[in-house]
Amino acid sequence: MKNFILVGLMLLCANLFPQVGIDTDTPNGASILDIVSTEKGVLIPRLTSAERDSNLADNDINTVPPNGVVNTDITPGLLIFNTTENAFEYWDGILWRQLFYNTSTTAGNAGAVKIIGQEGALTLPFISLRHSGSRFGARKEMKFTEDLIFAPAPTTSWPENEQNPWTSEAIYRTSTLTPPGSMNQMGKVWRENPVLGQVHVWRLNVLVGTGPNSSGSLMAVMRNQMSGFEVVDISQIPHGSATGNILTFYFYTIADDASLDPGRGYKLFLASDTDCTVTFKDLTRISLFQD
Repeated sequence: MKNFILVGLMLLCANLFPQVGIDTDTPNGASILDIVSTEKGVLIPRLTSAERDSNLADNDINTVPPNGVVNTDITPGLLIFNTTENAFEYWDGILWRQLFYNTSTTAGNAGAVKIIGQEGALTLPFISLRHSGSRFGARKEMKFTEDLIFAPAPTTSWPENEQNPWTSEAIYRTSTLTPPGSMNQMGKVWRENPVLGQVHVWRLNVLVGTGPNSSGSLMAVMRNQMSGFEVVDISQIPHGSATGNILTFYFYTIADDASLDPGRGYKLFLASDTDCTVTFKDLTRISLFQD
């Protein structure tokens, strides 16, 4: 009976006054709820990742709502505390986003991830390129396999990416989207850290081999197949690179909806104006800190 009366009084106050105050008779006029205490805090619902996914919505970048949404009443701004990740998360309408980052450590949202060829692997990603007269020949995609691993710390300073990127898909993720004008799904794409506005620097190292008297240029392209946006870098191939020369390429991208929406990302292509072979050495993604 006491509980019924208390609930009734709270509902009556909510109808009579535009603001509700707890432990205060003068709630702030700009707030719908004003809680005052010098001794205690507020606890919001605490869910594990599994409970969040099974009761509200999953956090799969490849799932486009309403797929993956269990509770259809979910709306952007919903806040929970994820006990699996030990972090506050809010629903942005597509994914769960972490609300706060620790600014005193690179474990927040700034860090480096380096993908290398696994020691002892039978093969590394390898392609052969041909020129087209005096121009660049057809582009070829540099495709990656499970022979790739993360470089050890401190080169890789991204705690959640300690697994093999092929299995964790933390950076190199499968996409089921079909690019405009294509009949085939994209397959694997390179992903930025999912923080809108964050700047990423990508560094690609490859080993290039040509004929003993050949020289030319090698073009590397990171391309978003869905939006058509691409970043291009060109390096000169030293004369007579028959024994192989290391060439380095840099790309700069900014995470936005066009690259972070479910299934989106970048593919890596190469082209040359001279016949050559290109062997993958390593790819590093540096994510600069973003508030």
